[in-house]
Amino acid sequence: MIDQLWIQPPLAFARLGPSPKPCDNYRWGRSDLTPRGTGKTTVEPQPTLDLAADGTLSERMPQKVRFKDEAGWRPVCPYFEVHGSWTVNGERHTGPLTEEVLARFGLGLGDVRWQVSVANLKAHHLTENDDDRIEATVRVRGDDHQKHRLAGASPQGGTRPLVPAGRNLPLGAVQVPVPNAALPELRLRFTPGTGAVYGPTTLTDASRYRIPAERRILNPDTEWVGFRLPSDDVRTAPRGLFAGAEGQRAVGLVDDVCDGLVTVGLPGGLTASARVVACPPVFSPDRRPFVSVADGLTDRVRRGDVRTPAYLADKQQTTQEIRDLFERILETVGNINLDVQNGAFGALPPVETLTGVLLGLTEQARRRHRRFVALEMLEDLFRERPGLIREIVREPVADPQGAGGYNGRMPPDMRGADGNALHLTRRQYDLLVRWAAALRENTEAGT
Repeated sequence: MIDQLWIQPPLAFARLGPSPKPCDNYRWGRSDLTPRGTGKTTVEPQPTLDLAADGTLSERMPQKVRFKDEAGWRPVCPYFEVHGSWTVNGERHTGPLTEEVLARFGLGLGDVRWQVSVANLKAHHLTENDDDRIEATVRVRGDDHQKHRLAGASPQGGTRPLVPAGRNLPLGAVQVPVPNAALPELRLRFTPGTGAVYGPTTLTDASRYRIPAERRILNPDTEWVGFRLPSDDVRTAPRGLFAGAEGQRAVGLVDDVCDGLVTVGLPGGLTASARVVACPPVFSPDRRPFVSVADGLTDRVRRGDVRTPAYLADKQQTTQEIRDLFERILETVGNINLDVQNGAFGALPPVETLTGVLLGLTEQARRRHRRFVALEMLEDLFRERPGLIREIVREPVADPQGAGGYNGRMPPDMRGADGNALHLTRRQYDLLVRWAAALRENTEAGT
């Protein structure tokens, strides 16, 4: 019997885009960090699954990766694959579920049940009014291979639903591929929205926010349209993250981002779920943030592992983590106009512009961080100056303002989601401090 199900990946990010062609699959390659190299991240094409309108699935290897075409950004459309465990003749098996596995237990594709439920709750988060919820749910059998739209709607039992009856706000679509001999696994593909913005029917062409007439569908008689955020309200940090915030009054716009659950089930009540998040495109696809989603999750569940002697004893692993961190820091620096940022925050002293260099502070930062991805140089720096990390790297603390906030420590002039100065995760910081300390273990005293 099949006794357990799970979905791979358990969390996936879909990225908005108006192009009808999804973005090809790719991965980050090795950065060219040689002395005369570019120092830039490279991306490499990977095998990509194409899904036809009738559910036919095929695989190809792209020659190059294209993030945009004539229609605009290509959306990132993740696949969710069903895995499980089952027992046959007393022997336990695990792996992807296929038609063959289902048949062993008298099941077919029609017995597989998918459900995708997503929501855009930004307006509801601010107004706390259920009428401002926008949600969509589709249920699909495993033998239904047509594309199904996620039509976002507001609860119609209220008095002033944001999305009125008879209208819907598109939040994407889902489709179940037809398994075949080459690709027999049970999958579902999620396609996000196009990146469109919708407004109330009373919005005019003269508005500062230019919304096409066909997307002015929202009910103007709702709490979200004209919503005022109290001055002491901390629900948006940093403040001003909605159209009209500059005038302290929401215009009533809503975009087609969303997040939710992908659930698969079999007869008997066996189910598994994964989370999907639809978000904007990566406008700099060759630049990674120095704190990734993986870093944030690992910091929550395995923060203490970097404090154990056994973890630090694996020098190959810890050194690779440090190198990866500084590569991503270099990419972040390469994506910032530090001179402009410093003008807003003023955390760093001005830099005298070099001849022929317009952005002196930006150029200086990029040159220095370009050196830090050379591990030998980085190791020598920390051996020579053992207290450097605590001196120049901002430590994660419970009270960022009490610690000085924007005080010139790294990373400078960058703001976190809470409105305070951005910092590494606690796990990253502790690993960096302990890795640097370990470099001096065999160093002669006084040198």
